[in-house]
Amino acid sequence: MANQPKKYKKFVATAATATLVASAIVPVASAAGFSDVAGNDHEVAINALVEAGIINGYADGTFKPNQSINRGQVVKLLGRWLEAQGQEIPADWETKQRFTDLPVTAEAELVKYAALAKDAGVFAGSNGNLNASQTMQRQQMAVVLVRAIKEVSGVDLVADYKKAGFVTEITDLEAAFAAEQRNAIVALEYAGITNVSKFNPANSITRGQFASFLHRTINNVMEPEAGVSTVKAINNTTVEVTFDTEVDNVQALNFLISDLEVKNAAVKQTNKKVVVLTTAAQTADKEYTVSLGEDKIGTFKGIVAVIPTKVDIVEKSVQGKLGQQITVKAQVTVAEGASKAGIPVTLFVPGSADGIKAPVTVEALTDENGVATHTYTRYAATTDTLTVYATGDRSKFSTGFVFWGVDSILKVEEVTTGSTINNNSNKTYKVTYKHPETGKVVANKELNVSFLENINVAPNEAKNATVNGVAAKQLTNNTAPKTAVITTDSKGEATFTVSGANTEVTPVVFALNDDKAHGKDYASYYEADLLQVAAPKVKFGALQAEYSIELTRDGGENAAFGYENGRKYKVLVKNKDGKVAKNEVVNVAFNENLDRVISTNTKAKFVKLNADGKQVAFYGSTADNGNTEDKITVKTNDKGEASFVIGSPAGNVDDYATPVAWIDINNSSAKDGQLDEGEPTTIGQISYFEQAKLTGGKLVSVDANGDDQDKFKGDEAATFQFQLTNQSGKKIAIGDTNGYDTISATYTVSNTGDNVVEVTADGVTKEVAPNRDYTVTVANSATPAIKVKPTNPEKSAAVKVTANAIVKDLNGTTELKPFTINTTSETKVSFTGTKEVGNLEKGIIESFNTDKKTFTITGKDPVKYADVDGKTFIYRDTDNRPVSLANFEKALKDASTAVEITYEVKDNEITFYLKSLAAGTTPPTNTVEAGAVDTSVSSIKVKNVAATGSGTTYNVVFPVGTDLAAIKAEDVVITTNNSGAKASAATKNADGTIWTVEVTAKDGKTKATYTINASVSATVLNTAKVTTAAVQGKPAVGTVGDLGKATVSGVTFTATAAAPGNGDGIEVELVVGTPTAEAEAAYNSTDNKVTVTIKATATQADVVNAIDALPTADKVVTATAAAGGTTVIAGSESTTGGYVAPITAVDGTLTLTFSEAVTLATGNALNLTVDGATIAGSVASVSTDKKVITVTHAYHASVVVGKALTAIEFGGASLKDAGGNAVTISNVLSN
Repeated sequence: MANQPKKYKKFVATAATATLVASAIVPVASAAGFSDVAGNDHEVAINALVEAGIINGYADGTFKPNQSINRGQVVKLLGRWLEAQGQEIPADWETKQRFTDLPVTAEAELVKYAALAKDAGVFAGSNGNLNASQTMQRQQMAVVLVRAIKEVSGVDLVADYKKAGFVTEITDLEAAFAAEQRNAIVALEYAGITNVSKFNPANSITRGQFASFLHRTINNVMEPEAGVSTVKAINNTTVEVTFDTEVDNVQALNFLISDLEVKNAAVKQTNKKVVVLTTAAQTADKEYTVSLGEDKIGTFKGIVAVIPTKVDIVEKSVQGKLGQQITVKAQVTVAEGASKAGIPVTLFVPGSADGIKAPVTVEALTDENGVATHTYTRYAATTDTLTVYATGDRSKFSTGFVFWGVDSILKVEEVTTGSTINNNSNKTYKVTYKHPETGKVVANKELNVSFLENINVAPNEAKNATVNGVAAKQLTNNTAPKTAVITTDSKGEATFTVSGANTEVTPVVFALNDDKAHGKDYASYYEADLLQVAAPKVKFGALQAEYSIELTRDGGENAAFGYENGRKYKVLVKNKDGKVAKNEVVNVAFNENLDRVISTNTKAKFVKLNADGKQVAFYGSTADNGNTEDKITVKTNDKGEASFVIGSPAGNVDDYATPVAWIDINNSSAKDGQLDEGEPTTIGQISYFEQAKLTGGKLVSVDANGDDQDKFKGDEAATFQFQLTNQSGKKIAIGDTNGYDTISATYTVSNTGDNVVEVTADGVTKEVAPNRDYTVTVANSATPAIKVKPTNPEKSAAVKVTANAIVKDLNGTTELKPFTINTTSETKVSFTGTKEVGNLEKGIIESFNTDKKTFTITGKDPVKYADVDGKTFIYRDTDNRPVSLANFEKALKDASTAVEITYEVKDNEITFYLKSLAAGTTPPTNTVEAGAVDTSVSSIKVKNVAATGSGTTYNVVFPVGTDLAAIKAEDVVITTNNSGAKASAATKNADGTIWTVEVTAKDGKTKATYTINASVSATVLNTAKVTTAAVQGKPAVGTVGDLGKATVSGVTFTATAAAPGNGDGIEVELVVGTPTAEAEAAYNSTDNKVTVTIKATATQADVVNAIDALPTADKVVTATAAAGGTTVIAGSESTTGGYVAPITAVDGTLTLTFSEAVTLATGNALNLTVDGATIAGSVASVSTDKKVITVTHAYHASVVVGKALTAIEFGGASLKDAGGNAVTISNVLSN
């Protein structure tokens, strides 16, 4: 041939194509069972495609290989293949029509694969039609195959052959209808898919032919043939072939080596580009040629067989179960540079003289690690002595033992889990011993326990561990071996416990040694041929060894002398997982004392703190609770945190100290005081000590005793002080600042609570509502402070306060410039209302309600003890035992004495502690049970007339003329004390003089019957009846002429007549600037704001002068100085308290209408009794018939609609009608 076609080969394949490749090497024998395929020229291809799921055949079991294939069948075959290559079926194949002549309602499989072939660009159709029933021409087949190859593998065969300059040898190419078809035919030739000289483009193609074409396409044209880069002999029986690409299907490769048998080929696990060939023994230095199929791929020279320098059995004592294979591994040692792989090692096990135990001889080759693996089994209980040796050199051998039994004879398992145990803790193991021949457990079997690491070692090499308290070891100095001897119980079991510190050991259990042939008369002497089993290795170490310590200095590097100053450090401890370690003891000392450097030293000491955290003294040289001046211990809290303070006595000029912290892992107390190598440790930042001086300031909140406090009761005031501080952040008096004598502090109070608070500064009190701020300045004081407290002490409140200050030399004794101090931190304070329960409260339980889940401490509001979302409740009874909610309530119900409760809140966890008090005290009231039987009433009214009485008998008296018999049951209204109690409908006797009502308690059982005796007044009254109508009065509001005021930096600003409205809301602000004069004022009417720009030296008098200088139209305020010579500072305030248009009081009016005339005249004084209160009034008008009287009275809160008018007095006596009869009134005021 003029040129050779391009060779393609598929090495990376999908499941389907991998099957086809294998089929090409090993023909499938009628995998589908087609009756007409055997012996056909296309049998291999057909069966391969069947295996791949691409060909199905006909229902009658035939394939019909010689029948022409139509276009629809080609679409199906191509579609199945494309799908196997990972091409996705279009999602809309059932709804979107691809070919004009193939509706989506046609055969589903054809529609599906036609959609796939069309969308993939493999099958275009003719003029939009599929023409499924037409036979497929060979030229058409060529086109679709070339398209499919390009779609699936990305190989453009047409471009490849043209680039290669390939010249076709097909003679009838011009018979093809179009250029695309001619190019496709040549491309198939170039790829080796066809090799005929006459292609017959227009002929139809048979089913068998198409199968072969598709099969060759799959096998030849998916990816270029992988190149071979190297061929190398590894040892006498191993050759490695390295390819340029990874090899997935080694079975498809046919390796041959000249004059040498290839026994196996496998892809190397560590490198998939390498195929490892196992060969027969090579002849040293002979050159061998390696071929892949018909192609030679490389040569190598034979390597002489490696004889190991040593052979050793990996496990010299092995247990085996009868009938099951055991594995014996032998490790070879070779000369430096020699390969460990492929070395033959022989296992030999002698048989028994009686022939029951057959001899075993097995040869195995070592792997790349030099390990040869042998397996064999036995069928009778016995002990084998086995030998492994180098096949080429019997002198290189090792012996071992296999103990055969019906079941595992000796077994050990962990009881205590975990491979790492804390130092000096215990780990327990369980041993089981079974009889080799019966498999049953054996009691009273004695066994030794030792450690593999402690066998045949020098004394200094023995591990620090014990078994059952015995330091088990077998030393090389000929001392008697020591083991722990254990004895099995009736279950064939025994346990042993291992303990140690900072070591790792492997417990080994072995049979007692009865071999005295070599003078080893110790039953505890370990030998390799003894029955034995090793337990999992255990490591003993301090868990804290992997802890980390963070040591942070709380402040700058300079600190003031003295124990009351010093420098605080914070400690944070975390475990190996990064979680905080609580309750951990940390040692702290000075690095200058531990660093072994003679030139570094310190006079610093640790500072002692009392229970309240106050610094009270330096520690001394004598231990105080284990702490001394140069070494202390601290314990972390639940957050893994701790702290300490260091300091230096006054006068230690140039002194410094560096704390070092560590966790002691070598002592059970964690306090031995020695810093050892390997212990968790950290060195903190250095601190330098010097004379105290002013460096800053801080805001603190203190109680009435001057102690720092952030939690107050509702009736207590919190005092906020701006304190000057030294280098240690501690308070320094103004007199100790070397020249400064006054402080001006500006406070901003933010009400963060739910209730109003009062802020008092310089004797002026201001209320601040929730979510509001208030800024005030306390000027020129040695100890500027403000006080904050709740307006209502019964209600809880909370505030946060910030402050800044200017420190001055007001007296001018020095030339110190003003020192401005700005603080960024917030001081937060909370107030607990006197009736509210705080986060930690103790008191006597007055009552409890199991329905509402509340209890009431004497003098407090009720507290919920259950049923609150997001809260966890913990209960402890009177014996401080944890109990359930039900038992907590039972303890309250069963209490025979008073019960004290401690209520504690921590985050979302609430704990209740109960405590019984002395006998004779009053137990808490169960309001549910008390209320359940409560039948008492709070009031009884009949026709709105109140009845009087006690117990269950009441009386009601009606005016003369009242028809008692006409009173109805609904006119009787009873109010019970307990809302759960119910009153029945009232019943009466015939004349209406006696009424009875039954009250049933909440429990539905307890009842009480109330009797109401009704009567008519014996006094003879006029028949006049009075009705009333009232007009509510209004009080006066405001005082005419009051105008708004504000005080800023000691200057009081008062609104003038020029001010808008009532003078409220004018903002007055003092700002520091560079005015021409000491102070200059300006008014902005748009913002309603007066701005006074001041110099740093401006006084109150300068501000007054600036306000006086304002134009008349802008002078909306006047200014008054409290102390004219006092220097002012920046600040602002708005005017309040102004009233220009007051509300005048409006008198109340009462109109009385009588059915009879009364003896009253205009101007007469009347005293009205309304709701029990006496109100003075006067007659404003009298109607002509004297039946309608208008009475006016000054505003009174009691005269409102709905209140009862019960009496009218005139001239010191009850009002009389014209007939002289006193009028008794019982009316409710109405509009």
